[in-house]
Amino acid sequence: MSPADRFASLAPRERMLILAAAALGLFALVFALGIRPLLSSQRRMQEDLSEQRAVLADIERVAARFGPQPGAGKQATARPGEESLVLLVDRSTRAAGLAAYLKRNEPEGNTGIRLRFEDAPFDELVGWLARLQAEQGVGVVAATADPGQEPGRVTANIQLARSLH
Repeated sequence: MSPADRFASLAPRERMLILAAAALGLFALVFALGIRPLLSSQRRMQEDLSEQRAVLADIERVAARFGPQPGAGKQATARPGEESLVLLVDRSTRAAGLAAYLKRNEPEGNTGIRLRFEDAPFDELVGWLARLQAEQGVGVVAATADPGQEPGRVTANIQLARSLH
């Protein structure tokens, strides 16, 4: 006798009981494998967020204790050539969405810096370099690029320097 025949041979009350148990089991399975992990993930993210807010509050308290520092806020009003290359590269790679790919930066005096990008999107990298040249007067002195893990991505070693004029 097949399971369908066996089910059909049960009394209506027994069939309802089995269907209710199956629905309850299905709900428990969906909850255990789907909803519960999402809820615990959300709870962890909320805990992480409150920890980060607490750290930020601590940093703000310490900053308030020391007061404004000489040169604070200068970065936002700095003219091309005044901001250090390390800060310029940090700020501009974040703005261009390339910060995650920047794996190393090594300053070379006051006017140069060596960078290593890994698996960076080539088009975005070239656009960023063009903007640096046009807006900040920072040009490429030397560059090497190897294909990345995916098409359109590169691992690049770039040496930048400020124009002297």
